[in-house]
Amino acid sequence: MNTTTQSQEAPPPIRAIIVGMGDRASIYSSVALTNPEHLEIVGVVDVNPERVRQAQLMFDLPDEHCFSTVEELLEKPRLADAIINCTMDRLHVETSLPLLRHGYDMLLEKPYALNDTEGQLLIDCVRETGRKLMVCHVLRYTPFYRAIRRVLATGAVGDVINIHMANQVGYLHESVSFVRGKYAREEICGSGMLLTKCSHDLDIMSWLMGGIAPVSISSVGGVFQFKESNAPEGAGTHCLNNCPLERECPFSARRLYIEYPLRWANNVWHDTHSNPATDAEKEKILRQEDNPFSRCVYRCDISIVDHQSVLIHFRDGSTGTFSMNGGASTPRRIIHITGTRGEIYGDFEEECFHVRQMEPSAPGGYTERTLDMSDFQQGDAHGGGDRSIVLDFVALLRGERTSPGCPTLEDSIIGHRMVFRAEESRMQGGTMLPF
Repeated sequence: MNTTTQSQEAPPPIRAIIVGMGDRASIYSSVALTNPEHLEIVGVVDVNPERVRQAQLMFDLPDEHCFSTVEELLEKPRLADAIINCTMDRLHVETSLPLLRHGYDMLLEKPYALNDTEGQLLIDCVRETGRKLMVCHVLRYTPFYRAIRRVLATGAVGDVINIHMANQVGYLHESVSFVRGKYAREEICGSGMLLTKCSHDLDIMSWLMGGIAPVSISSVGGVFQFKESNAPEGAGTHCLNNCPLERECPFSARRLYIEYPLRWANNVWHDTHSNPATDAEKEKILRQEDNPFSRCVYRCDISIVDHQSVLIHFRDGSTGTFSMNGGASTPRRIIHITGTRGEIYGDFEEECFHVRQMEPSAPGGYTERTLDMSDFQQGDAHGGGDRSIVLDFVALLRGERTSPGCPTLEDSIIGHRMVFRAEESRMQGGTMLPF
């Protein structure tokens, strides 16, 4: 006799619609393929017909659930429980407001807004509608940062005096996305480098501080490397067409995107809406005069910064320092926390961190232990955080227990406002601004 009650049965999967079928949405929505019991993709919205077709094939979507604009989707009754919103930064609030008012809950790619004014519109909308909104701060879900937070909570290193963090943006990612790509100019993407790339990092700093709010922020930065005055003498304007120095340049489009096509080269073909199969086809595409990915990196006229430093004063007297350096030889996220009884320092890409504690009787005056996260992160670029945040979003919508630090909109405000204030300070020449 089957005694299982209805209340004990597994809940149905959360039904979601993708809005903006780019790289991030592809990653988040893939949970529907690996864990269909938790997530089901039932629709897609994208201005690019090829991306709509990609989603339609991936998730077997009917034509009537495929849209080119949010307005088309809004003409229909609510078709799902939630939206996975991965539109360009400048469209986040513009697309989120009507969808929330239409009754959808939302997983929203960071940054949730471009400034405080936009952010307040989103906050007000969530409060008015009662919808659930989670911001994609995937680094909170990595074993690396979660373990650091647990160590801090034990008091092992005492009270935090300073948190220093650095984001070394590797030259491969820098050249594809932030010099030659769609994030090179605020007029296109809507946000600067700090907001686009480093809102993750400042959110982590705020999260590790455990609710201690900033009181003031200052920041400086600019374009140091990727400007025309740094172009080598004799360099052309186009790698494959007119540059005699192409073979010796580390930013050669041929070398980065054909000969050594590491991870970020995929974005070149994705963003040019092409799918070349051979090296000859790739070279033909890169030789096109209007292809942005074969321009000389020193002649791209970027409007975002390629390096920036931030100083934060917290309410309890502690400080935070953060630096972003674009074009580094190796991508790195580095953290060093100094406490009153010890310190924590680690490298996210090396998947481990070290805890030193004061101990006069020990050799050197301290003890040290290393926490290795490699078995958990397994070389994943976001340490498994992409999948984990989607599953936590499902739990949030089901009313189940969510993970510590679940980044709801209210919980994301401080980290984002740290970025907003830092950008204001930079534009004012580094002026110290109240938080």
